[in-house]
Amino acid sequence: DLNLVLYAGHGDFPRIILAPGTLEEGYSLSRTAFSLADKYQVPVFILTDQFFVDSKYNASLSGIDFSEPRKHISETDAAYRRFQLTDTGISRRGVPGYGTGNVCADSDEHDESGHITEDLAVRVQMTDKRNRKLESIRQDIIEPTLAGPRDYSTLVICWGSTYSTVAEAVRCLGRGDVAVLHFAWLFPLAETVNDYLAKAGRLIIVENNYSAQFADLIALSTGARIATRIRKYNGLPFSVEEVVAELEVCLRDGAHNGK
Repeated sequence: DLNLVLYAGHGDFPRIILAPGTLEEGYSLSRTAFSLADKYQVPVFILTDQFFVDSKYNASLSGIDFSEPRKHISETDAAYRRFQLTDTGISRRGVPGYGTGNVCADSDEHDESGHITEDLAVRVQMTDKRNRKLESIRQDIIEPTLAGPRDYSTLVICWGSTYSTVAEAVRCLGRGDVAVLHFAWLFPLAETVNDYLAKAGRLIIVENNYSAQFADLIALSTGARIATRIRKYNGLPFSVEEVVAELEVCLRDGAHNGK
């Protein structure tokens, strides 16, 4: 459930949401998720479904980085403050026993030293600090994958486990004006998404949920509303034949015959 991980939580804070579409992305994004969570000190969610985790096929992992990940733990000193205010919003993370400083952390609102506070001004400072991380996170955003012609007039958008099915369905159409844009990084959205959307004369989204949750997120983030929504929510994944049939209807008369 995309909306669950997008909006759940106490207060406003940054988060990263990923959804692999292939087994190769499952490996690479799992590694990326741990690295991002460590680097930015934010929750990182990986969304999968039963279709994805039950899938089995030969996959090449030759392009995946298996080197030792970078550590983001700092040696502390007497002046160390766990939640020090910084321009990036990222504070040095120390662990007890590594250095001479005291490491104090609290899940309630806290001051720079980690102690609980009800100071209203500090609350604002800490909320601003946490949300400044979003600008830094954007440097590591994974761009969506475009499959098909670059001079498309129709763009079919999908995310997560629907990718392989949608990509095959578009290939079956055999049209030179239809491309697929697959998102494995869902939030925050890459700034280049606007360029992909603006280039298309028609936008279609394929989602395995009732309310087209990612379409709503795209509208919220970019202002682009995707009116043509192919949906399925009976508990089963899409078949290639279903997507082909739906796309043919959409491309023929512009109508939406979403399930």
